Amino acid sequence: MDGRMALDKLFHPDTVAVLGASDTAGKIGNIITKHLIEGGLKVYPVNPNEEEVLGVRALKSILDSPKHVEVAILAISAKNAVDGVRDCVRAKVDYVIPVAGGFSEIGEAGKEIQDQMAAEAKGSATRILGPNTMGVMVPGGIDTFFIPKEKSPRPHLGSISLISQSGSVLIGVYEKAEVEGVGIRACVGIGNRADLGEDELLRYFGEEEGTKCIAMYLEAFQNGTSFHELAKIVSATKPIVVAKVGSTPRGARAAMSHTGALAESSNALVSGVLRQAGVLRVNDERELLDAAKALAALRPMMGDRVAVVGSAGGFGVIATDYVTSTSIGYGLQMAELSPVSREKIRGIGPYFGSADNPIDLTGAVTDMMYDDVLDIVDKDPGVDGIVLFLQFEPPAMTPALADIVEKWARQGTKPMTVCCVGGSFPLPVMKRLDAKGIPTYGTIKRSVFALSCVRERGRFLQRISKQGISPLKA
Repeated sequence: MDGRMALDKLFHPDTVAVLGASDTAGKIGNIITKHLIEGGLKVYPVNPNEEEVLGVRALKSILDSPKHVEVAILAISAKNAVDGVRDCVRAKVDYVIPVAGGFSEIGEAGKEIQDQMAAEAKGSATRILGPNTMGVMVPGGIDTFFIPKEKSPRPHLGSISLISQSGSVLIGVYEKAEVEGVGIRACVGIGNRADLGEDELLRYFGEEEGTKCIAMYLEAFQNGTSFHELAKIVSATKPIVVAKVGSTPRGARAAMSHTGALAESSNALVSGVLRQAGVLRVNDERELLDAAKALAALRPMMGDRVAVVGSAGGFGVIATDYVTSTSIGYGLQMAELSPVSREKIRGIGPYFGSADNPIDLTGAVTDMMYDDVLDIVDKDPGVDGIVLFLQFEPPAMTPALADIVEKWARQGTKPMTVCCVGGSFPLPVMKRLDAKGIPTYGTIKRSVFALSCVRERGRFLQRISKQGISPLKA
């Protein structure tokens, strides 16, 4: 069985066990067991002190399991993890997920326990994810996260796969995704990486059909050279965005105390290596999701020329600065619309609007004006990408505007990000658009940033095309 098929068992198991399962509400072993049962999996609670957990008969040991267990979650302390892994190896469990902390991130004493645990699995068919990890969450399927769903609602199934060294960052990203209506394919926390690391998971999601973008939070690389070589192959067919943190001396020290990782010292070198491999580097969890949802949904932008379409002149000016500035913005160009395009736009909008770029349809805008102008801009050969402002305050605006945006997102030839600057009123429309794979943002800067990410993807593909590298050759 190849690595991709083997890892399918981690993300789509039929049978799981929870060592340390509990019938006491609020305990980690109770929460995890509950989530797994809700995911429709065959669950074996393991606890010698429990007769039954959530209505399921508890086993005294995982060795008592009547069926082969594909994934075992260790909801037990670090000091008991070595024995837990030993039993899982004897039971021929495919994947073991120790969720506890107290390993290499706390220093030598914890590292010794982690090394002993890894030694128990070495040479066997049992793999370890973690320790010090949330584990795996697939919407509608396996969910080993010990954060209750009522406190942390899960997103719907989508096309972005998340890999993170930090459980809190992983939660922060998927909670933002849930609020915004963005679908997630899978979440996986790699924690201290006693065994499984980002390379194997990157390869898996690179081949996994439902993943359209791979988003990663890393404090350090398990092996920088192998990551670089693998990323070059994967990025030829699938976008990768990485929040590589710990780039300052104090940040590196914080990373060491968090996951026991040694962050690279040369931040500029890391950025250059990632860029060479076609990996988009971002700064934090907000940019990670903003970039990922654009890269998952939009075709690459193959030129720098941006058209800004909206009904608020001031927002258009701000967007122009973000598009063109190399200090506060993203160093792109404002598209020069053709004379024919400008003349057509003048015939559509009010006389006091602007037919130049940024296009201002003013407060007299109607739904059909947006429809007609997007038709013109999409056909203009001088435009490579579009930033679209949706302002629902003008009197003639109706909910049908969302349908028009969806129409052009589907049939248009130019990548387009959508921006809604406002209060609570546009939020349902924004969530609806994001749920349909139309990247929508609540600030001007974020919408321009997202389009710049799609442009960076285009630059990479143009570069490897000139070098004679194609996805098939990679």
